[in-house]
Amino acid sequence: MKVEISKETFDKTKTELLAVGLFEKEMSDDAKKLDKILKGALSSMMGKEQFTGEWKQAELVNTLGNMSAEKVLFVGLGKKNEFSLEKLRKAAGIAAKTCRDEGIKKFATTLQNAELKASAQEKVQAVVEASLLALYDFGRYKTDRSKEKKVDAMSILVDAKQSQDAERGVGRGIIYADATNFARDIVNTPSNIMTPQAFAEEAQKVAKEGGMKITIFGKKEMQKIGMGAIVMVSEGSDKEPQFIVMEYGSGRECIAAVGKGITFDTGGIDVKPWDSMESMKSDKAGAAAVLGMMKACARLKPKVRLIGAMALTENMIGERAMKPGDIVKAYNGKTIEIMNTDAEGRLVLADAISYVEKNYRPSVIVDLATLTGACIIALGFHASGLICTDDKLAKRITDAGEKTFERVWQFPFWEEYHDVAKSDNADVRNVGKEKYGPGVISGAVFIKQFAEKTPWAHLDIAGPAWLNSGREYIPAGGTGWGVRLMVQLIEDWQP
Repeated sequence: MKVEISKETFDKTKTELLAVGLFEKEMSDDAKKLDKILKGALSSMMGKEQFTGEWKQAELVNTLGNMSAEKVLFVGLGKKNEFSLEKLRKAAGIAAKTCRDEGIKKFATTLQNAELKASAQEKVQAVVEASLLALYDFGRYKTDRSKEKKVDAMSILVDAKQSQDAERGVGRGIIYADATNFARDIVNTPSNIMTPQAFAEEAQKVAKEGGMKITIFGKKEMQKIGMGAIVMVSEGSDKEPQFIVMEYGSGRECIAAVGKGITFDTGGIDVKPWDSMESMKSDKAGAAAVLGMMKACARLKPKVRLIGAMALTENMIGERAMKPGDIVKAYNGKTIEIMNTDAEGRLVLADAISYVEKNYRPSVIVDLATLTGACIIALGFHASGLICTDDKLAKRITDAGEKTFERVWQFPFWEEYHDVAKSDNADVRNVGKEKYGPGVISGAVFIKQFAEKTPWAHLDIAGPAWLNSGREYIPAGGTGWGVRLMVQLIEDWQP
């Protein structure tokens, strides 16, 4: 969708539809002017309580030739004192999807002019970002798309004094949304197409476009340098595993992001039940988020050094597949006893994190992984679990999550939990001994064995990375969760 800034006033803008936001039971000066043009249509609806501005209400009105716009969509913004950037995003998502559903090709919006303690740039970014995210549709494998409705263009109506800030907001909104939608595409692409090798090819394209260095290890290279855990997970598959490291920028501060990329997860010999397996193409969401982050940062050019590492493999059932009781040596030399083959994500992270720590010496490491069903039980689908060894890093991540509304909730990581990964037969075991133990925390305790010296944060994104039903600007399926949070974290980074 094309996005442009317009300095025209709402009453003179020639468009198929004009989206206007109204606070609950309030008539702004512009609303009064619009009501007069529409011969009292708005005040009549409000008087009959057909439309009151209640949060998420939407009412479409035909202008009957009384103004340049053919239709006006009134969107309820709710109570003014409860309005926020996130509600602005959601209102923009509602407007964009309504336009699509109504067959509108081009629309204009004044939603970003709603009263809010935020800059013009932030408000415009929120509207553009959410509109592009809301209109995302993964339909590339449908053979007939001729009847699908599509919005082609959106105009952001702003005051001339705000045009420069608005232009910056448009640019940033497009970058954030494009990177997120790119990650969504990767997550939604089925595993017979998005193999580890295909993912590596996508990473090569991103690196080339962004002028970034990329290193890719196949199975033989991983075996040679001792990445036994990733290789062990891949043994049941006929698809070769890939370990990808991308590098951006330079400087004293270095942020490393590490993503779990299981392109399909059967659970291995500890096979998943059918209703848990049908969406397991989504188990690469952590790696997809890291790649989306790198794509966005190559365009935004933050003044930090970035390392994006992604461990890609399938977890399948085969004659060479890992078995409960097997022991493998990881990259950092620690031995791991495999007690559950469906706890494979932490195994690939073990090698990836220890490799990044040893070879790049980053200032911090953040891993993103659809790691545990336990996190979904704890937090549902609206937040990710955070385990962190550094209070300052935890606050930075939490703050970035609040800004982007990709929110996190921090779990305790007390010393009393740290024995859960101890093994009787190796250095560590990949699941705790307790049948009803703290699943989110025990997964993190294991991973921590491989982030030995560096401030480290673990984001368990199992809940929000995949949705069975959509929201205002987040469709069902792969959500691209984590891209916007990580980009915000990087942009806000101060040494």
